[in-house]
Amino acid sequence: MGSWFEAWSTAALATDPVGSKQEPPVLRSPAGVFQDNRNYWDAGKAYYDPGRIKAPTLVVVAEWDYRVPAAQALFEKLPNGSDKRLVQIGEGTHLIMLEKNRMHLFQEVQFFLDRARLTN
Repeated sequence: MGSWFEAWSTAALATDPVGSKQEPPVLRSPAGVFQDNRNYWDAGKAYYDPGRIKAPTLVVVAEWDYRVPAAQALFEKLPNGSDKRLVQIGEGTHLIMLEKNRMHLFQEVQFFLDRARLTN
């Protein structure tokens, strides 16, 4: 991934004064996120109803992301009349924003935001 990833990783780990001192260093996150995953996503329960989303919605997933089926299922549950867009970016994982095709992600998000701004 190159030296930029190591620079990012070092900077991110440094934000956690406890985790950065562990061996190997870790970046801790609030447990609530993981608890929600266990209670909802992993249990097959919906945390919200995608069918009730009225706002323009962009769903982006990378080719090698383990969440591809979930992203596609979410997209299908969005209302048909809403402004929705599903984008799959090639050669990427769940961390596409840090990988070689990250600029494709950024361009898709910018396109979506610009389009929403111009139509409102």
